[in-house]
Amino acid sequence: MFDDLEADILVGLGLDKFRNPSSIVDEVIEERENPKKGIEAPWSKLHGLFEIPQQGITLFGGYSGHSKSTVINQWALHAAASGHQVAIASLELTNAHLYEMLASQASCVAKPPDSYLAEFATWADNKLHIVDSHDVMKPDEVLELVRDSKRLLGCSLFILDCLFQVDLGGELEHEKAFFQQLAATARDFEIAVVVVHHCRKPSGPEGEAKPPAKESFIGSSHLVNAAAAVVVLHEDKKKAMAKNAGEEVDDTFGDFSLSVLKSRFSPWEGRVSLYKHETARLLTNSRHRQYKPIDVREEQCKNSKSEQSIWSQGVDPTGGLSERWGQETSLTTDTKTKTAPYPM
Repeated sequence: MFDDLEADILVGLGLDKFRNPSSIVDEVIEERENPKKGIEAPWSKLHGLFEIPQQGITLFGGYSGHSKSTVINQWALHAAASGHQVAIASLELTNAHLYEMLASQASCVAKPPDSYLAEFATWADNKLHIVDSHDVMKPDEVLELVRDSKRLLGCSLFILDCLFQVDLGGELEHEKAFFQQLAATARDFEIAVVVVHHCRKPSGPEGEAKPPAKESFIGSSHLVNAAAAVVVLHEDKKKAMAKNAGEEVDDTFGDFSLSVLKSRFSPWEGRVSLYKHETARLLTNSRHRQYKPIDVREEQCKNSKSEQSIWSQGVDPTGGLSERWGQETSLTTDTKTKTAPYPM
């Protein structure tokens, strides 16, 4: 450490711009003892491998029509259920459409009953924060939203869906400048920022059967360069069409692949297979292990042993698989379905 006079001398000489390695050791030890937690994925097969990093941008992409918004909202819902405050700027969906999608994912049915919509709202009110705008936004407006979501709401995750709804004037230099500012804001405010963006469908015989790569993102290469993580989602459309036509399909490989193409703060990069949920707009680890609905009445049930909601029946409170595996009651019918506690 330097006294005030020494510090003034260092500033005068310009040496305050440099640090000795010995002055950084304590910071490294502190980060080892108290590592910064990212935003855990909803799928257990990614646990311990990849998290959305705090203090940086995650570029989340895929081809048009490959369920990018559906999956990133599932990630947001899981984050909220895990104790995070989450802000969602879904600039391509109405508030009603977004809310209904989140409620469907939380309840694990395509169209939850009106009563569940109200109960889910009570559960989500202090966890999920929906940006009330669907207009094209100026870059400064987005940056202000990110800052306000942290300062005013305590959010640890901000989702911008999608980059096309930000007015960058069609200039690559404007994209570069915006991403530099957004990355700095994420770092300074210690918030994870996810930017959903489109990938260019490849030409050639494979077409969109070929999963996206880093260079597939539309726009400046600086988007990938500035991001702390790059994740792409890809649906096997050929398999989906065959299944919709009633044909037998090979379930050895998933309906979707989720690929981590860049991860600045963790060593793992790779691909995992995911499957469509049987009824809701969700992806799961496998065809045979489905999500358990979120218990939106959990707080009420804690205060009333006699009141046990249909969402929590049979759930192991330790988070393991229910002992009534394969014997859970769905929200809308008496059909027996295989489920597992959220998340899977």
